[in-house]
Amino acid sequence: MKFTDVNPFNKKIQKRINKSILDTVKKKDFILGNNVNKFEKKFSTLSKSKYAVGCATGTDALILALKSLNLKSNHEVIIPGMSYISTGLSVALNNNKIIFADIDSNTGLISLNSVKKKISKNTKVVIPVNLYGQKVDIKKLRKIVGRSRYIIEDSAQSHFAFSCFDCKKSSFIKCCKKETNHKFADISCYSFYPSKNLGAYGDGGILTTDNKKLFNKIYFLRNLGAIKKNIHQYEGLNSRLDTLQATILLEKVKFTHSHNDYRRMISSFYDQQLSTIKEVKLTSSKPGSSRHLYVIRIKKRKKLANFLLKNKVPVQYHYPYSLNKAPALKNKIKKINLKNSENWAKQCLSLPLYPYMPLNDAKRVVNLIRKFYN
Repeated sequence: MKFTDVNPFNKKIQKRINKSILDTVKKKDFILGNNVNKFEKKFSTLSKSKYAVGCATGTDALILALKSLNLKSNHEVIIPGMSYISTGLSVALNNNKIIFADIDSNTGLISLNSVKKKISKNTKVVIPVNLYGQKVDIKKLRKIVGRSRYIIEDSAQSHFAFSCFDCKKSSFIKCCKKETNHKFADISCYSFYPSKNLGAYGDGGILTTDNKKLFNKIYFLRNLGAIKKNIHQYEGLNSRLDTLQATILLEKVKFTHSHNDYRRMISSFYDQQLSTIKEVKLTSSKPGSSRHLYVIRIKKRKKLANFLLKNKVPVQYHYPYSLNKAPALKNKIKKINLKNSENWAKQCLSLPLYPYMPLNDAKRVVNLIRKFYN
């Protein structure tokens, strides 16, 4: 059994991807090549955004987003206590002040009530994280922070997810695939790390926005701040999306919606089956989540994890500590307790989930968890 599959394609599709790579190599079109521009346009269309700028990594996407806003060192950026280290590092590397908000105890997403309490006169940005593929209610967050502050959506795990908060459908079992709320954010940042819902054959990232001014600045920032060759107007990064990766992504992106649907199917099966085990706490999710990860919480995490590993079921922790406990950030933050984030980090366990995962594998995972608790 696998935990994930970074390339869930049959031989016919794989052959097409390989041909595209070879064609790019033959053209020697390596740096900001034609396929980068084509992929940026394709991604902006599929994500329903006006503009998209490719970059080297998802972490760089967050750093570029912050750099585009002309922030000062005393400006504060609010982030959730539970996320991957990149969310915190991007703020630290941009020399801004990290302010932590706690998370919601049911969804793991940033708590909007906590954000409200943390806002100060120096707050300039809030970075909500669409953890595990579940969208934050950006529309509601915008009402809280107002128009004078920026929202940078960390969408590293939520490629083409739907928000569902104001959905008019009475049934929430299956997503109607209509509602998106990223338009209430100023910038959205994505990662193409191989195991993501849309993954490259290496690193990659992209930013989307409806703001032309921000788009133009990020466009230059990702290429060493150059508006023309050897004319470097901004203090930018060498963070270009590799043309070979863009070529691969152009082929793989065609399947992301269907892959998300498969993830939703397996996740719904887990939801139904595991909800009957009282020791297991599910992560509350809307049907439009891209279901990047399937995360449960249990008190005997280490024992259950060892039991599953012994039975050849791979599991992981996402994430083993909350960001206020991250060693890399200890000199950048004030000591703070985040009850929900810290509890989540102690109890979370990620189960196998990927496109075309055999349903029998999911059944085996559930049966083993039942066996453990019985």
